[in-house]
Amino acid sequence: MPRVPVQTAQNADALLREVVRLFLQAQRTMTDCCSDATAKECQALLLVAGADSPLTVQEFAARMGLEKTWASRLIARLEKRGLVTRVDHPDDGRSWLIELTAKGRKEHAALEYTLNQHAVNLLGCVPAAERANVERALGHLRDALARCLVECAPTNSRKPQC
Repeated sequence: MPRVPVQTAQNADALLREVVRLFLQAQRTMTDCCSDATAKECQALLLVAGADSPLTVQEFAARMGLEKTWASRLIARLEKRGLVTRVDHPDDGRSWLIELTAKGRKEHAALEYTLNQHAVNLLGCVPAAERANVERALGHLRDALARCLVECAPTNSRKPQC
């Protein structure tokens, strides 16, 4: 991995933390306006809807960054609201798969529309000549973060080596 000057990395870190904080704050505001779901429930709905296949509770917990008990409580709240259902795992009798219900798909579509409108409005505030650069930079950051998660993953209960 190429070395980056410390000051450059520190500046980028501070800027990225602030961008993430402001973006999450804006998204929470947007989800509060469009739904009676909490921000965490909206995040869970987006995760379940965006998965390539139904998720197990363990996969859901890992992707949400939650302990399994907290993930189960969140799933139970979504179930109570009729947004998801747990179905028996076909290959593991001790496990469930989480799927969106018809109501969950409708809620997800409304949430996606609201968040997409937020992105349109947000990018509308960026000078037109810079929008492609912003998109490219975000793609690079996403790819770098994905690589770091793989390359820096702890092994054998050791701390990450990054």
